[in-house]
Amino acid sequence: MDIRDSEKRRARNLIWNAAEEYGYEPDFKAYDREGRADLYWNSIIGAVRKNYGAEAMERLFAAFHGCEKEGLYEQLVWLGLENAAFAREAPNRPALPYLRRRHAREVLGLKVTEQDDWLLATVERAHFQRVLGEEPRLGDRELEILNALEFPGDEDGDALADRALGFLRDYFGFVPGAAKEEEAARKKRRHHFLFGRREAAKSQLTPVRQFGFGYGEHLAEENAGDTQEIQTYLNWSGLSSTDQNALKKYIRTYFGQPLYDEQKTKLLEQELCIDEHSGCHLYYSRGSNVLEKGTKGYVGAQRKAALKQMEKNRAFYYADIVRNRNSVNRLTARIYNALLTHLEPVTVRSATGTLDAGRLWRGLYLDDDKVFTRVLRTDPGDLSVDILLDASNSQVNRQQIVAAQGYMIAESLTRCGIPVRVSAFCSLSGYTILTRYRDYRETDKNERIFRYFTTGCNRDGLAIRILGKEMEDSPCEHRMVILLSDAKPHDIRKLKLPEGDADYCDSAGVTNTAAEVRSLLHRDISVLCVFTGDDGDIPAAHTIYGRDFARIRSLDQFADTVGTLIQNQIRSL
Repeated sequence: MDIRDSEKRRARNLIWNAAEEYGYEPDFKAYDREGRADLYWNSIIGAVRKNYGAEAMERLFAAFHGCEKEGLYEQLVWLGLENAAFAREAPNRPALPYLRRRHAREVLGLKVTEQDDWLLATVERAHFQRVLGEEPRLGDRELEILNALEFPGDEDGDALADRALGFLRDYFGFVPGAAKEEEAARKKRRHHFLFGRREAAKSQLTPVRQFGFGYGEHLAEENAGDTQEIQTYLNWSGLSSTDQNALKKYIRTYFGQPLYDEQKTKLLEQELCIDEHSGCHLYYSRGSNVLEKGTKGYVGAQRKAALKQMEKNRAFYYADIVRNRNSVNRLTARIYNALLTHLEPVTVRSATGTLDAGRLWRGLYLDDDKVFTRVLRTDPGDLSVDILLDASNSQVNRQQIVAAQGYMIAESLTRCGIPVRVSAFCSLSGYTILTRYRDYRETDKNERIFRYFTTGCNRDGLAIRILGKEMEDSPCEHRMVILLSDAKPHDIRKLKLPEGDADYCDSAGVTNTAAEVRSLLHRDISVLCVFTGDDGDIPAAHTIYGRDFARIRSLDQFADTVGTLIQNQIRSL
């Protein structure tokens, strides 16, 4: 089965999102019968890594790697892991039960063919019958296997791996070590006689082989004996390269030419990449919507995917242009009314208005017609707004929506005469990348926001620190930041703390991001968030932004929800 590169990338992104870990190459990816990345199974693969750890799972699958029944063992073990991971993740991911039931219906809608292993197909179908609340009709042995296979979700990775190996020992006589060698030897003599042609085909350990009612791809087998090829791939993907020149070239090709020269960037690194962010690097991008000549290979494929996403973003917005324009009009009106109502009034001399009796003599003797006064509200130019879009892979399924939201906010602010700057951020291999779509004075460049695309991780705290430095160039007294974020900071480079290094994720990442937001607030920079995440991430959003965030459940509610959020901020200026 040939799997397209685009589906491999999608599978990788699905796994990263579920694992909440970005920048590693998954050992295993799943596809349906048509070769499309399987949404549910890849989410489970990522959830297994997140909840049970890479080391324990690698030990588990290495125990039976290469043995004669590896294909059968692998698929049975994944069914058990699916049950465990679902039990652990479902309370935090409201969409997961729906995805599981949908997948169950798809499995039960497929016909079992002569090419499928009977035992495996029977157990898998029975497992997903239970998912739908049905009780399967099974023989005693098959029912016993099914009951033993539905692993609980409350064990740690090592205990779960031991349970899985115990299952294989009890029901299939598998013993790691000596038994593996024996089975490998027997494979040469009689692999055609155990489970028929289907099992013999699986024993060939092809990189893409049968997995349930679809296919699984194995990185280690695909690249066996060619570690140089693996390393080259990872280097050019920008995920694990130690060659800084190669990495910079990758970033420049992927994100566009640098905004600042190398000397200025180094000075900014020395100022910003300190304390918790020591060892990090910066790249400021101009953004681009063209493919440079000669771009090929992995970086070429990634760049083409980014350009395709730009087209999707624009098409998504214009597909419902009437609704979106109405939202922009309503949001513009709400912002403008807030400016008129809440910004400080100023009294000025004028040729019309309220007569100032004390200035009448100037009209008579100095021919000065400005003997009247008028009360003006503060010019909207006294307020500037920076919009910052989270462009990490955790947003991959929301790219069109985030781009549309960013565009509508920027367009509304522009119509109100408020200087706006729009940027996006992500991180790759220790580099936090800030992409500039438009600057304060580029009032006709809002369309560039549709160039938004997602990749890599997100070091939110450093991105906010970078933005705070950039806002020193603001031409206005009052400054505001609007972030479009899922409040899920995650980066592969660790957080530097006095008590020792910590992973930049979960509570440590949230705490650091919240501290950087407080730093902006102490400098009289207003901060608010348009929350784009899931229900499970709302507590993190509360920790980071307090009450200054709003969740947009539908673009129909966009103008009213964001308008209220911005109005509240303007009142506090």
